[in-house]
Amino acid sequence: MLDSLSIRIALKVISSKLPIGVATKYNVPVMLKKIISYVVLVFILTCCTLSSNEYSKKEDDIDEFQSKDLVLSSSRLNSNIDIVFFEDKTAFQKSFLEGIKNGFFTLREGQKRNSQINFIDFSKEKYLDCSNILTKTKKIIFLNSNLVDILNSCNLKNNSNILVIVGLKGKVKLNLNFIDPFYDYVEYLYSSDPEILREESIVLTDRELKAENYFLIEKQSNIENRISNLFEINKSSNRKRELERITQNRIYQTPRFRKDIKKIIINTKEVSAERIIPAINFNLIFEPEIYTLPGQLDLWRFSKKEFNSDLKGLEHPIFLNNNFLFDDEFSKKQIQEKLFYALGFDSLLFLGRGINTKFNGLLGEYTKDENRIFIKPEKIGFQ
Repeated sequence: MLDSLSIRIALKVISSKLPIGVATKYNVPVMLKKIISYVVLVFILTCCTLSSNEYSKKEDDIDEFQSKDLVLSSSRLNSNIDIVFFEDKTAFQKSFLEGIKNGFFTLREGQKRNSQINFIDFSKEKYLDCSNILTKTKKIIFLNSNLVDILNSCNLKNNSNILVIVGLKGKVKLNLNFIDPFYDYVEYLYSSDPEILREESIVLTDRELKAENYFLIEKQSNIENRISNLFEINKSSNRKRELERITQNRIYQTPRFRKDIKKIIINTKEVSAERIIPAINFNLIFEPEIYTLPGQLDLWRFSKKEFNSDLKGLEHPIFLNNNFLFDDEFSKKQIQEKLFYALGFDSLLFLGRGINTKFNGLLGEYTKDENRIFIKPEKIGFQ
């Protein structure tokens, strides 16, 4: 109970406006420890019970976090960690760094070792100094376009103490351990379910069209009309109106639509599933199965009732557990901001645990294959 209370109080002191500068170090304040001791005493005297998310402690002093449906692997900070970045003021980078701070405060309250995280912002450096990045200290690097050339110039060698988060949507060649948060899960979905055939599927996307079975849904488009065009309902409606004109009789028949599409795969970033699924239903298209890919179902902002009960697909666990560890500020974030926040939280715990071992985090199961780390999401509605 005391551990759980400590976590709740520690998280309350975390601010999204914590200063970020060159070599900024974070420790739990002494005053906070005094406050925690006082509040714990009050709770004991008043016989209060806590019903928040569980925070259990193992015999080896490694901590495990869990809620009703989401359990994270144990982790701890055995040494200092450098957080290397080039500030670009994007929402993704800001959320990522906030997630790291949250993970640090969460871990620090569960262990006695006085480890630190050191924020190194290369945008504050007047001259390129590779000494900050070539140390033996463990490193999490948020890679944006400004930092690519710096990494190449410093010739950083790969090892198990380095983890790069690719903050670029384009392809980049890396010889370092990396996580790509923009990974496209379409191929993984096909391999997860042999019943999903490419020739019977259509992939809805708001990015470039990669193959014939991709269909563009732009953010500013009329989605209902786009779905109607995809299934050729407009042609059927036109034929119906023409027949009514010729026969001078009202035809009470639902317009026909394409029957060759058995699966609809939603693979969008700017256009969310809660906009696309109602547009499909609006056109009375109920036969094809609908699959979503990670980053679509945000149950922190929408209830399960707003989605089809027979919906299938893949999703990151944190988006399906809207009562886990975080507060209202997290729930207000856009889904991609939540993703980078959770990735920051996971990255610290993952590196603390050791990237050569499997790790269950907020976004799924982390596994390493050569220098690439793959995040396996949760399956929804699969038999």
